[in-house]
Amino acid sequence: ILDIEIEDDQIFRSIKACFAREGFAHTVIAFAASGIVLNTLSTYMDYLVTLGGSGRQAVGIIGGSFQVLVMLSSIIVGKITDKSRAYFHVVLALLVLGGFALAECGINLDAGRGDGLKASLLVAAVLIGPLQPVATELAVDVAFPLCSNTVLVIQQLVSNLCSALFIPFFQMVRNFGQEADGFQRPQYTFSFYLLIVIHAAAAVFFARFNGKYRRFEHEKRRKDEVSKEYDEERTALIT
Repeated sequence: ILDIEIEDDQIFRSIKACFAREGFAHTVIAFAASGIVLNTLSTYMDYLVTLGGSGRQAVGIIGGSFQVLVMLSSIIVGKITDKSRAYFHVVLALLVLGGFALAECGINLDAGRGDGLKASLLVAAVLIGPLQPVATELAVDVAFPLCSNTVLVIQQLVSNLCSALFIPFFQMVRNFGQEADGFQRPQYTFSFYLLIVIHAAAAVFFARFNGKYRRFEHEKRRKDEVSKEYDEERTALIT
């Protein structure tokens, strides 16, 4: 029992240490916003695709393509960002562009715009999918030298909890405001408004990011030290 208590205490101390780092909370919010959107769209993909007037066969095609695009875009954007180290700018750009993609999905909810809705969902997958791996890399950089596994667990925990709370609510308010102002709006219109608000709020909050790239600074410092040692050895051999 004593060992378990010590281990639990170490876990909570690690979590506290992560959130104590400036900018870490911003990465968690960006990660969670992406998780909420992706999990919600994946859960209700069949409703959304059929709402656009498509049949059941299209649900499997669009749903599978959605997941593949999330994976591919995450790999490609992740590799590019790892080379440039422009984590902040990439995350902020994806949050803003992802919000526009969600707005386009909301516009195309009408039954007569089925093709537009499917295209918008796939664009959303490309723009929102990479948010999670890039936000994780930024969080690891900010939290360095704290354990990267702890960082990922924290982000996934917050994301999954928020998704579990939001997903039922997304379905619950699908008919809200359908006949407001004398207009007949499609189902899920208000639900998509909420997704857009979540993404926009995450973008505004993340724009105030004030963390330091601790891992990058450490690697640069180490590289400079190795280079200096090499120069000293080379000078000593020459003289």
